[in-house]
Amino acid sequence: MEIFKLFSKARVILPAALMFVTLNSFSQIKQETEDNSRSDIKYKQLHSSNLNERQGLFADGLKLKLDLSVLDEVEEQREEFNPEDIPADDLYGGMWENRYVDMYSSLKNAPDTFIVDLDNFTMPAAGHMTSNFGRRGSRRYHYGIDIKAQTGDTIYAAFDGKIRVKRYERSGYGYYLVVRHVNGLETVYGHLSKFLVEENDFVKSGEPIGLAGNTGRSFGSHLHFETRFLGKPINPNFIIDFPSKTVHQDEYLVTNSSYRKTNSSSRSVIKTAADSNNYRQPTAETNKFVSGEVQYHRIQKGDTLGAISRRYGTSVSKLCTLNNMTSKTVLRVGKTIRVS
Repeated sequence: MEIFKLFSKARVILPAALMFVTLNSFSQIKQETEDNSRSDIKYKQLHSSNLNERQGLFADGLKLKLDLSVLDEVEEQREEFNPEDIPADDLYGGMWENRYVDMYSSLKNAPDTFIVDLDNFTMPAAGHMTSNFGRRGSRRYHYGIDIKAQTGDTIYAAFDGKIRVKRYERSGYGYYLVVRHVNGLETVYGHLSKFLVEENDFVKSGEPIGLAGNTGRSFGSHLHFETRFLGKPINPNFIIDFPSKTVHQDEYLVTNSSYRKTNSSSRSVIKTAADSNNYRQPTAETNKFVSGEVQYHRIQKGDTLGAISRRYGTSVSKLCTLNNMTSKTVLRVGKTIRVS
């Protein structure tokens, strides 16, 4: 009887013990599986089996090697004008309004000389010159040049800048634009048939700004084009070689002689850059930039203001004064600075 009772208890306890052991083993296996899974995930997130090589950046399993010298060079090239700013604001004394071509008669402390950067010039129209800078009769003066264009032809911004004036003048320019450029110049585009921009828009060199026309005081479709500095007209031929549709130099030095007029008729049109009966290249008496009395240096990789000053026998402070910059200004490769 005692033996029968022991066998009965054993039949109850044994299955319970087996169930306990089985559940406990299953729990341990599951825990180990979860741990292994997490380790695997961590490994995949690192994307590298050798953490000692982590000298760069990792993304999608690829190691990006960044050359700091290349980054520095790219950073130099990123020195671009902020479109929200007013171009050449310091030069123009903070004056900015949208009504007049020349509004700078009250401007004080205008520089005697100024270097204009011309390196991103674009011809404003594709045609040839039809009328020059000069006199028209005994009372009128033509302060720009005319370029042949059919009504509807695209007109382009000559340099980077901002639209200062967008207006209509019935007895003169017709529909016209004035652009203040980053390099300090202002350009005028007259007799347009349509505007493609608004006042205060920032435009890049070569960007369409209007369509050619025959509006205002005009006798045939064309573009009237002017170059001005602080409101004063400069003969565009001093800056631009219209037959070859490019600028004469990388830079132009504005001096008092830049504003001189000519007694020649505006009907005398340049045929070639060298053959002209009303336009002569500026001489030593009129423009030191062209005469060669002013010396320039094109910046190369590795140049510093100190090295340049020693090479040309001048000082860093003199270089800064001549180029309107500071000793901390970044020297961009390919740019030209004045050294004498």
